[in-house]
Amino acid sequence: MFRWILLFAALVLAGCQEDKPKVNADAASPEYAAGEFFHALYTSKNLAKATKLATESYGRVLSSYGSTRSITNTLYNMTFDEVTISIDRTGKNLREQYGDEAEITMLFEGKANGGKKIELRVVRMIKVDGKWKVEGVKPNPFSRTDV
Repeated sequence: MFRWILLFAALVLAGCQEDKPKVNADAASPEYAAGEFFHALYTSKNLAKATKLATESYGRVLSSYGSTRSITNTLYNMTFDEVTISIDRTGKNLREQYGDEAEITMLFEGKANGGKKIELRVVRMIKVDGKWKVEGVKPNPFSRTDV
């Protein structure tokens, strides 16, 4: 009986753990940091974590929206019912990195309003105190409208 209680407790605790972003990149790379940032916004819906992964000034911009839903709807114009976030590996360069700056193209594949939706965003990253931070997110490079 004790084994069943222990097994049940272990399953409950395992279910409470936050999923880590599934980014196929080194934990110290800008790709991983960008993946964690969007995972915090879209999967965990954790605004505090997202602002910690951003530069101080961009973190203030994010905080001004008040919620992850406002950020994803208004700032990025990307809403999903469910989404998979990955690095766009279709291009020749996965990233453009020059010293302490990098631009990473992220691919968002998911469902919205019953249909399939695919979006791309280029994330501007800079290194602050040895850690990669999100400095900004460019609009979809293939969009026909400009914001």
